Amino acid sequence: MSDYRDLKQRLDNREVILLDGAVGTQLQATGVPMNPYCWAAIGNHTHPYTVRKMHEDYIRAGVDVITTNTYSAARHSYEAAGLSDLVGELNYRAVALAREARDRVADKPVWIAGSVSNFGAQTESQYEVYRTGAGRTITGGMRMRGLITEEQAKRNLKEQVALLVDAGVDFLIAEATGNDRQRRWVLDAVASAGVPYWAGFKCHVREGEEAVRSGYFSDLLLADELDDKLPLESDVLSLFHSTIEDTDRALPVVQSRWSGAIGCYPEAGRRDYVQAFADPNAENPHTLDEWVSAARSWTERGVQVIGGCCGMGLEHIRVLQGQLPEKAAA
Repeated sequence: MSDYRDLKQRLDNREVILLDGAVGTQLQATGVPMNPYCWAAIGNHTHPYTVRKMHEDYIRAGVDVITTNTYSAARHSYEAAGLSDLVGELNYRAVALAREARDRVADKPVWIAGSVSNFGAQTESQYEVYRTGAGRTITGGMRMRGLITEEQAKRNLKEQVALLVDAGVDFLIAEATGNDRQRRWVLDAVASAGVPYWAGFKCHVREGEEAVRSGYFSDLLLADELDDKLPLESDVLSLFHSTIEDTDRALPVVQSRWSGAIGCYPEAGRRDYVQAFADPNAENPHTLDEWVSAARSWTERGVQVIGGCCGMGLEHIRVLQGQLPEKAAA
């Protein structure tokens, strides 16, 4: 058991915290088939010991925080996959697998973050935006199986949060990538749980532009999104699931509006992993040396939490060992 207060103290001392890397694409790389409705969360049902082994590998790689395989595990995702009777069981199992991994191999404090996202929470109006957004589909290659109301989405997210807290996560991590309303649903769900949480924002920069925008294809500026969502009681505000380049350009926007701890855990910038059956052997556009250089530069600019998202897996975490300072720059 790791006391979250100790992690908070490390953050207050400006220590650099190593988060794990990708969950979904790392599971794909070890042979876990993704599900078209609940993506990587199917692994909690079909390949639980592979999920546990993934957590163990990240712990052995030196991380301070592992993330539960629950990004796509809310009721609407499991119901679409035909697993409505197992929503509670599989969320509990996801946390149990992370806790077992920690108990089996950790030789230092390791904290467990319960991931919550808007994955699969499609309402009628949101699906229309997804279907027509920027002239292409952004549903991640996943199939639609029915739409839910906004109230159902909110209820499902609060249910999942309650399950993760009851199962024993050390804190929650809001990983919302949809539209402005969906991001609000996720933030509200984790903020109302009465436990510590971290908040993540995805961003993008359009080719030929300087403006940093929120989400996948939204016109909403990240600065305006933060002005709308802040203040938050989050202990860390992260830029996540965004390319290294976009993360780099978004960092000053965050720093101009947020005085607390900042995290960066980018995605690789590949295009294959958004499909249900991505190529686990596809090459990332950045070398490991380039990745280490980017991570180090962020800590020199004050970032305290470093990790990876889609396509940035175990090798990207291992290579950071001994490459980051103990404390981020003030």
